[in-house]
Amino acid sequence: MRARELEAFTETTYDILVVGGGIYGLAIALEAARRRLRVALVDAGDFGAATSFNHQKTAHGGLRSLQSGRLDRARESIRERRALARMAPRLLRPLPFIVGTYRSVIKNRLALRVAFRIDRWMGRHRNDDVEPELHLPPPRLTSRAATLKLFPGVRADGLTGGAMWYDYQIVETSRLATAFAETADARGARLANYAEATVPLRESGAISGMRIRDRLTGEEIDVHARLTLNAAGAHAGELMRRFGVSRECLFVKAMNLVTSRRASDIALAAPTRDGRMLTLVPWRGRALIGTSQSAGFKNPDDLPISPAEVDAFIAEANEAFPALKLTRDEVLLVHRGIVPAERGRGGRADLLSAPRILDHHGHGAPGAMTVIGVKYTTARGVAARAVNTAARRLGVSVRASASDREPLSGAGIADHEALAIETARAVGLELAPPIIRRLTAVYGDRCAQIVRIMAEQSDWRMPLVSGQTAIGAEVVYVIRHEMACTLADIVIRRTELGAGGHPGAGLVESAARIAGDELGWDADRRNQEIAAVDRFYQWA
Repeated sequence: MRARELEAFTETTYDILVVGGGIYGLAIALEAARRRLRVALVDAGDFGAATSFNHQKTAHGGLRSLQSGRLDRARESIRERRALARMAPRLLRPLPFIVGTYRSVIKNRLALRVAFRIDRWMGRHRNDDVEPELHLPPPRLTSRAATLKLFPGVRADGLTGGAMWYDYQIVETSRLATAFAETADARGARLANYAEATVPLRESGAISGMRIRDRLTGEEIDVHARLTLNAAGAHAGELMRRFGVSRECLFVKAMNLVTSRRASDIALAAPTRDGRMLTLVPWRGRALIGTSQSAGFKNPDDLPISPAEVDAFIAEANEAFPALKLTRDEVLLVHRGIVPAERGRGGRADLLSAPRILDHHGHGAPGAMTVIGVKYTTARGVAARAVNTAARRLGVSVRASASDREPLSGAGIADHEALAIETARAVGLELAPPIIRRLTAVYGDRCAQIVRIMAEQSDWRMPLVSGQTAIGAEVVYVIRHEMACTLADIVIRRTELGAGGHPGAGLVESAARIAGDELGWDADRRNQEIAAVDRFYQWA
């Protein structure tokens, strides 16, 4: 990506200014840039660092929507799951799920057989133009004996068998967010993290951009745009109010638990006592359990997690998966996010059932739009529709979206190992096989740039801590080329070293030393950055 230069944002009037750098904002910026609109994006924090970081790392095909009769939502999920497989094949892998079937009205084998037949028909093109290693088998029913074997601890009382289907696991969601950002940047979008949109600019009664405060320096600039698009996630309601739009915007708190418990290669699904479905997903060999949601509505400031909330979630997980017997000391990280909601029956808090694209022209705020997303999987499709709406409001003609089949930067499949070896040979280095495997698995074809950085300085070739394969050159690379500004950006998201729990004080301190040298931090700043990383993992 280009260097973070907020001053450059003042050089033109953009067609679209996107506020919010989660997966929805990044997808919108990419869609707009691909269709040759002038687009800028700002986020008050880091790209993909809020709710987009805190999810269960799966791309779902909409089977639950199908079971609830929402064929339109199921069709969209199947289509967008395939789009992600085309766009980022290196970052996805097929993941089997299994759930028990019972003698009940909605969980019996007949009901699931019907649902699976519909899914087979609706998803008959699910593997079109998808890499062979990412082809998904059709869903199927399993016998009682097979289910008992594949699903240890499944509730046996009334069990008639099981149902198995396949979705994708997003192996490294932060790398996927970075791929969206890199591709948008390559297509001409101007992006900046730690750039907070504070006050709407107005011209002739219309929103004409935003005042932006650089959270790293405190400086302010005005960014002008014909259309300001609010993709601020949990803060979308707040930004709408700044636009002058009075509209209810509801949220609930969602949580996932990253645990130290080993997990098999099959994801398990089971209901809690109140009927909500939980899944236990294997990720990096460990169990990732989700998703719990708050019983009532929450505000954006309600993000902190209490020990009581974690204990209640653990109890739910143990109820759904009796063989789990999870304890609090086995929880490595609590993923938490404030996610869109709506009023259900009796006024209860339910997850928002469908995304919203709101044109505020008729709400007293011409020149502004809001997009409220629901599922990570469907971000690209919603972004395409949002850009179509924006283009109509701008009165410009744009070509049809083809983003569902164009690979993202650094997310394609190739012989990256050979690329790393050839680059190392060209700069006179010999790489240990474990380091090659890490660089190619995490960074894909970006491994070549990291190898070149290794040649610049000898200590950058060394592991950050003894016995691990992450090296100093990775820290330098993400600072120079991926707009990593803080130690948390580096350790938790860009390198993914801390995505599943605290990576250890030694690694954090080693990364801080290299980052400090590259970014000019003094000793106090390094200590502040280390403390900020440590706070990220403090949930109790």
